[in-house]
Amino acid sequence: MTTLLKINILLSGSVTVLSIVSIVFYVLYLPSPVVTLEKQLDASIKIAVLNGCGREGLAAMFARRLRSEGFDVVNGLGGNADSFNFHVSVVVDRKGDFNKAQIVGKKFGISEILDQRSDNPYLIEHVVVILGRDWDTLQLINEEDKD
Repeated sequence: MTTLLKINILLSGSVTVLSIVSIVFYVLYLPSPVVTLEKQLDASIKIAVLNGCGREGLAAMFARRLRSEGFDVVNGLGGNADSFNFHVSVVVDRKGDFNKAQIVGKKFGISEILDQRSDNPYLIEHVVVILGRDWDTLQLINEEDKD
């Protein structure tokens, strides 16, 4: 076998191995399109976060957590609900898209979803999350946040 033929065989084998390694890396380490699609859907949901239990800084903490999960929180660092007497947290559908309210409820672990649509053309949020006294049982909360 000539030296040139040996070099061609060696190069062909190297290219084949490199191709296989590239495919394995692509399959194992790059995010799947489903995750990317889910994040895009999360980003399309405009959320207002309200403190319904009176714990200081609670709405801000959850607003930051939602943003880190890819959601669009439209009321800055959150705000206060009309009352601090919410015993359980609720998700409020404001635009009549129950699917978006369900997605947010699932992220938090909130099963109580209310339909409270508004005809206000200037309303920005699709969903309102009102944090109740059960806030420390919600899924987006860390152990250090409970103190």
